[in-house]
This record gives sequence, C-alpha cells and structure tokens, in this order.
Amino acid sequence: RGIVISSCGSTGRVSNSVARLKRLVEMNIFDFVFCFAGVSTVGSLVVPALSRFIENVFVYDMGIWAALEASFAEDKRALNTTPVMLSYAEYRKVDGKPNTRERVVDTRVLAYSNFKDARPWGLDIYQCSNPSCGTRAHNIVFHADGKQYYGRKWLSTLMKTRCLKCGEKRRGIRPPTWVNQCDGENLGRVWYQWPLSISQRMDIGITH
Repeated sequence: RGIVISSCGSTGRVSNSVARLKRLVEMNIFDFVFCFAGVSTVGSLVVPALSRFIENVFVYDMGIWAALEASFAEDKRALNTTPVMLSYAEYRKVDGKPNTRERVVDTRVLAYSNFKDARPWGLDIYQCSNPSCGTRAHNIVFHADGKQYYGRKWLSTLMKTRCLKCGEKRRGIRPPTWVNQCDGENLGRVWYQWPLSISQRMDIGITH
C-alpha cells in the first residue's frame, strides 16, 4: 500500500507538510508515501525512474528503500532534476526477542550532490554561514577543495565556498556527519533523514 504524490515545492520540503505525510505511514494507512522534494520537476526526466520504482515495489517485491535506490539513485538525469522524499515502514527484528519484529517508520530524502549547480551534498537549501548574510545557495560558488576523491570515497572530498553577496570564503569544509552516501558506486548520490533537525539546519547555515 503506497501513495505517490506528483507535486513538488512545499509538499516535500516544509517540515509541517512532511510530518503530515509521515503520519499517514505511522497510522498504517500506507506502507510508503513518495513525493518530490525539489522546487520543480521535469516530467519527461522523472517519469521513467518513477515507473521503475513502482515496478520494483509491486512487481519485483523489492524492499521499499532498495527499490528507490535501484530506480532514482541509478538515474542521474532524474535525480539531478529533483531530490525525492520517501516515508516508509519496514519490519525489523527486536533485540532479545527471537521471532519478533516491530514496524518502524523512516523518512529520508535521496538527492544528487552537484557543486556546479549549487547543490552541495544535494542540499539546495544551503546558506552562507556569515550570520549577517545568510544568502541562499544560488548566490554561493561551490568547488571541491584539494584532492577530489572518486568511487566509494567520493564523499571524502572537501569543499570550498565563496559567497557572491558578502564575499566570505571558506575552505576545507567536510560534509555533515548526517549525510550518507548510497550503496555501491553511485557517485554523488546521498541520503539523509528528513526533515532536518534544527542543529542539522544550522550545520548548513540556516539560522531561522
């Protein structure tokens, strides 16, 4: 049982909206809720990946998160267009209780990291860390700093930034510890719990 919401914008980006979608899974109305978490989408680019995701879940009976990784995470064009949000339930073993499983709900965003397009670690909500500035990512220049890693170590690449509004420069920026790279060698694909907590938002310059 799942629902795919084809809208974008605030639906998968605003905390209150995400909480409502997650509630549908927590109340066991659905086993998953999928929606786009970008500002906009391009239908011709995302529909093939979305079709594969649905096929993976309902035809091939894959795990819900694994189905998403096997569709959107392997389609660079689709994920580079928009991040996607998935709230889903899975059954996990209970420690100390053999043959017992509990239903656990998790909500994540899958995104594509692109410094050139102002989406460091997939975070288009990144802001300037200067408290008196706080300009958004589209006014910041992002580059790899020093050695650039590839393959399974690509997330070890440091970042440097230059704010076009206030002029602040930063170097040697490591990815936040809560940014996770996808399995395999899907270069640039990351995921994190969603929505971000206050402390996580502060990690990327959001102070309000």
